[in-house]
Amino acid sequence: MSKKMLVRLIVALSFLVAAVFYLLSVLDSERFGGFNLAWAGLIFSGASGFAFLLNALGTKNSVSLKKIYLLFATGLFIVAALCLISALAMPKNLVLPIILVILAAGLVLGVLFTGGKKWDEGDNHKAGYKNYYQRKAEEEKQKADDEDPQDK
Repeated sequence: MSKKMLVRLIVALSFLVAAVFYLLSVLDSERFGGFNLAWAGLIFSGASGFAFLLNALGTKNSVSLKKIYLLFATGLFIVAALCLISALAMPKNLVLPIILVILAAGLVLGVLFTGGKKWDEGDNHKAGYKNYYQRKAEEEKQKADDEDPQDK
């Protein structure tokens, strides 16, 4: 099973579980009365955030793709936190600190997963890199040096 399929499967199964529990809460309110849409959102966004986090961890050689996956995971974890706050009717003064903790954790994971590499770091940042004009000048010089010994 590929990594992409595993992530998609986790997201789809989390949506299915949340939808089934929500349906059960509507059909049998005695047993599942405490389950509401906020809990369904928590299940779906938490599992999806975890899946994107695993996908970011498993992505190789693409720093920008890792950062995008981490951004999605962080956003989904924020949605999960908002759903949890709504489901438990927590005080409103806890919302911003929880969101800030999740954002800070996303930033730390971004640095750890990418190794601090910039997304646009290319060959021109490596030592000894020569641009097109420098390479062309070297070729012309090499061609001139090759032709001079034969002319003499």
